[in-house]
Amino acid sequence: MTTGALEHVPQHNTAIVDRGVLQTTEVIARVVRIQEIMKALMREGTHFGTIPGTPKPTLYKPGAELLLMTFRIAASPSNIEDLSTPDEVRYRVTVRGTKQATGDVVGEMVGECSSSETKYRWVKPVCDQEWEETDPSMRREKWFKGGGTPYKAKQIRSSPADVANTILKMAVKRGLIALTLVSLGASDIFAQDLEDLTEELRESIATEDAPKEPAKQPQRRSQAGNGGT
Repeated sequence: MTTGALEHVPQHNTAIVDRGVLQTTEVIARVVRIQEIMKALMREGTHFGTIPGTPKPTLYKPGAELLLMTFRIAASPSNIEDLSTPDEVRYRVTVRGTKQATGDVVGEMVGECSSSETKYRWVKPVCDQEWEETDPSMRREKWFKGGGTPYKAKQIRSSPADVANTILKMAVKRGLIALTLVSLGASDIFAQDLEDLTEELRESIATEDAPKEPAKQPQRRSQAGNGGT
Protein backbone atom coordinates (compact mmCIF):
# COMPACT_ATOMS: atom_id res chain seq x y z
CA MET A 1 0.00 0.00 0.00
CA THR A 2 1.46 3.32 -1.00
CA THR A 3 1.10 6.50 0.94
CA GLY A 4 1.03 8.64 -2.16
CA ALA A 5 4.12 10.46 -1.08
CA LEU A 6 7.00 10.48 -3.51
CA GLU A 7 10.24 9.18 -2.09
CA HIS A 8 13.21 11.52 -2.45
CA VAL A 9 15.76 10.01 -4.75
CA PRO A 10 19.24 11.56 -4.30
CA GLN A 11 20.55 13.10 -7.49
CA HIS A 12 24.18 12.40 -8.33
CA ASN A 13 26.11 15.33 -9.66
CA THR A 14 27.65 14.24 -12.94
CA ALA A 15 29.63 17.43 -13.42
CA ILE A 16 33.39 17.02 -13.80
CA VAL A 17 35.16 18.25 -10.70
CA ASP A 18 38.43 20.12 -11.26
CA ARG A 19 41.06 18.47 -9.07
CA GLY A 20 43.82 20.75 -10.27
CA VAL A 21 44.67 18.53 -13.24
CA LEU A 22 46.45 20.35 -16.04
CA GLN A 23 44.66 20.55 -19.32
CA THR A 24 46.30 18.77 -22.25
CA THR A 25 47.05 22.11 -23.89
CA GLU A 26 48.84 23.27 -20.72
CA VAL A 27 50.99 20.14 -20.62
CA ILE A 28 51.94 20.61 -24.26
CA ALA A 29 52.68 24.30 -23.66
CA ARG A 30 54.97 23.44 -20.74
CA VAL A 31 56.97 20.92 -22.78
CA VAL A 32 57.23 23.40 -25.66
CA ARG A 33 58.42 26.12 -23.28
CA ILE A 34 61.16 23.86 -21.88
CA GLN A 35 62.31 23.06 -25.42
CA GLU A 36 62.27 26.77 -26.33
CA ILE A 37 64.34 27.68 -23.27
CA MET A 38 66.77 24.89 -24.04
CA LYS A 39 67.19 26.09 -27.63
CA ALA A 40 67.34 29.83 -26.95
CA LEU A 41 69.17 30.15 -23.63
CA MET A 42 70.81 26.91 -22.57
CA ARG A 43 74.40 26.27 -23.60
CA GLU A 44 75.87 22.80 -23.78
CA GLY A 45 78.65 22.44 -21.27
CA THR A 46 77.11 25.06 -18.96
CA HIS A 47 73.43 24.25 -18.53
CA PHE A 48 73.52 20.67 -19.74
CA GLY A 49 75.94 18.17 -21.19
CA THR A 50 75.83 15.08 -23.30
CA ILE A 51 77.66 11.97 -22.12
CA PRO A 52 78.86 10.10 -25.24
CA GLY A 53 76.70 7.08 -25.93
CA THR A 54 73.76 8.17 -23.73
CA PRO A 55 70.36 8.84 -25.33
CA LYS A 56 69.61 12.26 -23.78
CA PRO A 57 71.48 15.22 -22.29
CA THR A 58 72.23 15.51 -18.58
CA LEU A 59 70.80 18.51 -16.75
CA TYR A 60 73.31 20.61 -14.80
CA LYS A 61 72.63 22.88 -11.81
CA PRO A 62 72.66 26.16 -13.84
CA GLY A 63 70.16 24.63 -16.26
CA ALA A 64 67.91 23.51 -13.41
CA GLU A 65 68.03 27.00 -11.88
CA LEU A 66 67.14 28.54 -15.24
CA LEU A 67 64.12 26.27 -15.67
CA LEU A 68 62.90 26.88 -12.13
CA MET A 69 63.18 30.64 -12.67
CA THR A 70 61.25 30.36 -15.93
CA PHE A 71 58.33 28.61 -14.25
CA ARG A 72 58.63 30.77 -11.09
CA ILE A 73 59.38 27.92 -8.73
CA ALA A 74 61.41 28.68 -5.62
CA ALA A 75 63.58 25.79 -4.37
CA SER A 76 65.03 25.54 -0.88
CA PRO A 77 66.22 22.78 1.49
CA SER A 78 63.37 21.75 3.78
CA ASN A 79 65.38 19.18 5.72
CA ILE A 80 69.09 18.40 6.09
CA GLU A 81 70.12 15.09 7.61
CA ASP A 82 73.69 14.76 8.84
CA LEU A 83 74.53 11.07 8.49
CA SER A 84 78.26 11.54 9.07
CA THR A 85 80.59 9.20 10.96
CA PRO A 86 84.13 9.85 12.23
CA ASP A 87 85.47 8.47 8.94
CA GLU A 88 82.87 9.88 6.55
CA VAL A 89 80.96 13.08 5.86
CA ARG A 90 77.51 12.31 4.50
CA TYR A 91 74.44 14.49 3.99
CA ARG A 92 70.91 13.76 2.81
CA VAL A 93 69.00 16.88 1.81
CA THR A 94 65.31 17.26 0.99
CA VAL A 95 64.70 20.12 -1.45
CA ARG A 96 61.21 21.61 -1.64
CA GLY A 97 59.79 23.55 -4.57
CA THR A 98 57.06 26.17 -4.10
CA LYS A 99 55.24 28.48 -6.49
CA GLN A 100 56.60 31.98 -6.03
CA ALA A 101 53.20 33.59 -6.61
CA THR A 102 51.14 31.50 -4.19
CA GLY A 103 53.55 29.57 -1.99
CA ASP A 104 51.91 26.28 -2.98
CA VAL A 105 54.24 23.28 -2.76
CA VAL A 106 54.88 21.67 -6.15
CA GLY A 107 57.09 18.85 -4.92
CA GLU A 108 60.00 17.60 -2.81
CA MET A 109 62.98 15.49 -3.80
CA VAL A 110 66.00 14.10 -1.96
CA GLY A 111 69.68 14.42 -2.80
CA GLU A 112 72.53 12.66 -1.00
CA CYS A 113 76.30 12.84 -1.13
CA SER A 114 79.15 11.17 0.76
CA SER A 115 82.86 11.73 1.13
CA SER A 116 83.26 7.99 0.53
CA GLU A 117 82.48 8.51 -3.15
CA THR A 118 85.61 7.83 -5.16
CA LYS A 119 86.14 11.36 -6.46
CA TYR A 120 86.04 12.80 -2.93
CA ARG A 121 87.74 9.95 -1.07
CA TRP A 122 90.98 9.89 -3.04
CA VAL A 123 93.31 12.71 -4.14
CA LYS A 124 96.64 12.96 -5.89
CA PRO A 125 99.62 13.34 -3.51
CA VAL A 126 101.59 16.55 -3.74
CA CYS A 127 104.83 14.64 -4.24
CA ASP A 128 106.36 11.19 -3.89
CA GLN A 129 107.55 12.09 -0.39
CA GLU A 130 103.94 12.66 0.75
CA TRP A 131 103.03 9.28 -0.74
CA GLU A 132 105.85 7.55 1.15
CA GLU A 133 104.91 9.25 4.43
CA THR A 134 101.24 8.26 4.15
CA ASP A 135 100.11 5.17 6.03
CA PRO A 136 99.85 2.21 3.59
CA SER A 137 96.18 1.75 4.54
CA MET A 138 95.51 5.35 3.43
CA ARG A 139 97.04 5.14 -0.03
CA ARG A 140 96.56 3.19 -3.23
CA GLU A 141 97.54 2.94 -6.88
CA LYS A 142 94.75 2.97 -9.43
CA TRP A 143 94.63 2.29 -13.15
CA PHE A 144 93.35 5.04 -15.45
CA LYS A 145 92.80 5.43 -19.17
CA GLY A 146 94.93 7.97 -20.94
CA GLY A 147 94.88 8.41 -24.71
CA GLY A 148 93.95 4.78 -25.09
CA THR A 149 96.95 3.63 -23.02
CA PRO A 150 96.17 2.58 -19.42
CA TYR A 151 98.44 4.00 -16.72
CA LYS A 152 98.71 3.67 -12.95
CA ALA A 153 98.58 6.71 -10.64
CA LYS A 154 99.22 7.12 -6.93
CA GLN A 155 96.42 8.35 -4.66
CA ILE A 156 96.04 9.07 -0.96
CA ARG A 157 92.96 9.36 1.22
CA SER A 158 91.52 12.83 1.59
CA SER A 159 90.43 14.24 4.94
CA PRO A 160 86.60 14.13 5.20
CA ALA A 161 86.60 17.52 6.94
CA ASP A 162 88.30 19.11 3.93
CA VAL A 163 85.38 18.24 1.66
CA ALA A 164 82.48 18.65 4.13
CA ASN A 165 81.15 21.85 2.59
CA THR A 166 81.50 20.42 -0.92
CA ILE A 167 79.57 17.30 0.12
CA LEU A 168 76.70 19.40 1.51
CA LYS A 169 76.52 21.56 -1.61
CA MET A 170 76.54 18.47 -3.83
CA ALA A 171 73.66 16.91 -1.88
CA VAL A 172 71.66 20.12 -2.32
CA LYS A 173 72.49 20.21 -6.02
CA ARG A 174 71.34 16.65 -6.58
CA GLY A 175 68.07 17.33 -4.78
CA LEU A 176 67.58 20.54 -6.76
CA ILE A 177 68.03 18.82 -10.11
CA ALA A 178 65.76 15.94 -9.10
CA LEU A 179 63.08 18.44 -8.04
CA THR A 180 63.34 20.26 -11.36
CA LEU A 181 62.96 17.11 -13.43
CA VAL A 182 59.99 15.81 -11.44
CA SER A 183 58.08 19.06 -10.88
CA LEU A 184 58.36 20.06 -14.55
CA GLY A 185 57.97 16.56 -15.96
CA ALA A 186 61.27 16.95 -17.80
CA SER A 187 62.76 13.51 -17.23
CA ASP A 188 61.98 12.53 -20.82
CA ILE A 189 64.16 15.45 -22.00
CA PHE A 190 67.03 15.35 -19.50
CA ALA A 191 68.92 12.74 -17.53
CA GLN A 192 70.36 13.36 -14.06
CA ASP A 193 73.61 12.85 -12.18
CA LEU A 194 75.57 11.25 -15.02
CA GLU A 195 78.25 13.92 -14.72
CA ASP A 196 78.72 12.90 -11.07
CA LEU A 197 79.56 9.30 -11.92
CA THR A 198 83.05 7.92 -12.43
CA GLU A 199 84.29 7.46 -15.96
CA GLU A 200 83.93 3.68 -15.66
CA LEU A 201 80.29 3.93 -14.56
CA ARG A 202 79.45 6.43 -17.29
CA GLU A 203 80.92 4.15 -19.91
CA SER A 204 78.92 1.24 -18.48
CA ILE A 205 75.69 3.22 -18.67
CA ALA A 206 76.51 4.42 -22.17
CA THR A 207 77.05 0.83 -23.26
CA GLU A 208 73.74 -0.28 -21.74
CA ASP A 209 71.83 2.61 -23.34
CA ALA A 210 73.44 2.26 -26.75
CA PRO A 211 70.90 1.37 -29.44
CA LYS A 212 70.97 -2.29 -30.27
CA GLU A 213 71.38 -3.36 -33.87
CA PRO A 214 68.33 -5.20 -35.18
CA ALA A 215 68.81 -8.91 -35.51
CA LYS A 216 69.48 -10.00 -39.07
CA GLN A 217 66.78 -12.13 -40.57
CA PRO A 218 67.98 -15.41 -42.06
CA GLN A 219 67.91 -15.46 -45.83
CA ARG A 220 65.86 -17.92 -47.73
CA ARG A 221 67.69 -20.35 -49.92
CA SER A 222 66.30 -18.67 -52.99
CA GLN A 223 67.81 -15.35 -51.80
CA ALA A 224 71.13 -16.75 -50.59
CA GLY A 225 72.19 -17.97 -54.02
CA ASN A 226 73.42 -15.97 -56.94
CA GLY A 227 70.13 -15.80 -58.69
CA GLY A 228 69.92 -19.53 -59.41
CA THR A 229 66.89 -21.68 -58.82
